[in-house]
Formats: sequence, C-alpha cells, structure tokens
Amino acid sequence: MILRHCGQIVPAFRLATHSSRFSVAVRSIGVLREFAVLLGRSALDVLFPKVCMLCGKAVSGQDSDLCACCYGNIEKITGPVCTRCGTVFASPYGGDHLCGDCIARRPHYDCARSAGVYVGELRRAIQQFKFKRRSMLSAPLADFVACCCEPIGPQRGYAALVPVPLHLDRLRHRGYNQSLLLALHLGRQWRVPVERDYLRRINWSVSQISLRRSQRRRAVRGAFTCHSSRYVGKRLLLIDDVFTSGATVDECARTLKRYGAAAVDVLTVARTLRGPSECQVLNA
Repeated sequence: MILRHCGQIVPAFRLATHSSRFSVAVRSIGVLREFAVLLGRSALDVLFPKVCMLCGKAVSGQDSDLCACCYGNIEKITGPVCTRCGTVFASPYGGDHLCGDCIARRPHYDCARSAGVYVGELRRAIQQFKFKRRSMLSAPLADFVACCCEPIGPQRGYAALVPVPLHLDRLRHRGYNQSLLLALHLGRQWRVPVERDYLRRINWSVSQISLRRSQRRRAVRGAFTCHSSRYVGKRLLLIDDVFTSGATVDECARTLKRYGAAAVDVLTVARTLRGPSECQVLNA
C-alpha cells in the first residue's frame, strides 16, 4: 500500500518540478521575498527612522549613513598631489608630480593616497570612531574612501589588504583596531582578502602627537614584524585612518618588503596638512 502511494507521489513530484514550472515557481517565490523585505524595511523606517551618524538628523535614502550636510562639509583631496606620498601641493594648478621630500628621501611605500583632509566633519567622525567607541562609523568612512581613492583600488591587483596593527595593550584599551574595521569593509567591496594579523606590532611607542617627523621615525623603528613570507613578489595595500608624518606606514611598508612584498601602497581616510607646502583642497 505504501509503495503504491510512493509510486504516485514520485511522478507528481516530477511534474511539479518540471523545468518550466519549477523556474516559474522560483521566480514567484523570489518576488514575494523581495516584497516582504521591502515591506519590512518600510515598517522599520517608520518605527525607527534612519538618522545621520554624526549630527543625528534624519537621513533620506536607504544607502547613506551620513546626512547630505555632513557629507558635503567633508573636504575631499582632489589634487594636485605628490605621486608617491600624496602630499597636497599649495598651488591648485598643474598636475601630480614628486614632492621635494620624496626626491630627497624615497619612502619605502610606493604610493600613498588619502580621501579627505583631517579637519571639520571628517576629523570629528574619525575621532568618534577611534576614541568614542563609535565603531559603526567604519562603514560610512570606508564608503567615503572607496569613492575618493584614485588611483588606488582593486584594479591594481592587490594580493591582500593589510591594516596597520595596534600594540596588544592599546588594542585591549580601545576594544578594536579601527584600521581593521575599515579594511574589512573595503575588502568586501573590492573582493580582496584582508590579513587580520599578518603584520604585527611588537614594540609599544608613546603617543606621537607632540613629536617631530624625525622623532616619529625613530619611535616606530623596528616596531613591526610579519609571521611569514607568503607574499613574496606580491602587491599589498596598507589601510589606516589618518596619514600624519607617514612614519608609521613607512615603517610598516619597510617591514612588509623585508618579508618579500614587491610593492606596498597606502590608503587612509584622511591626512593632516603640515603647513605652507600643503593647502586645503576644497570641494569645487
């Protein structure tokens, strides 16, 4: 009796899953699921309106985490800049070229770029991201970098993204490595693997805020190491939040090349402007 019913079920199942009928059913289910997701989002938007992560104002548009005002107040770097270290030249005229510092002393990294100037809304966002435990700001900051990072990008064929590491004691105090969070978002967008602990910081250094450039270089000398040489002949991309003197990323690049990397680029969310040799390039 059971075998006879099974014999009737099998042809019926085959009929129901016939290629044409099955594809129509799958498409119908897909449409219903998309409708349910949209309905759920609409209900959430009514109950919990999306607000800007910086100022708290309502945000129009489901894909934005910053309001148009805050985003518009971020000063983007548009050039001209040094082709190697990314220094912003004082004159807005002319093309990109090497700066005097890179001609006199070539850095260990090959190309460094920053998306914006470390002032105003961008400075406030990064400080909240780093020091106020606002880790959710990693997403809009990474999106901002991805839109303003030419010529750096996945087209350069990076073998991996390498976040600038924190010393273990500082990591415990802060709770997370902000550079790693940025790298994870960029890695997902670009489909490039992220090395969480390939580069490690082994020496603690004091805060470099009050140090001169030469002192910063000495402070980070020998501060990093790698646990293998698996990127011999490969191109890597260092990720950090702010480019100041460049001493930290330069030492990181030196270490990566010592372990076999053929090329190392640097990408940061922002950079500080040192003085008269650099100017704020406003959004034009």
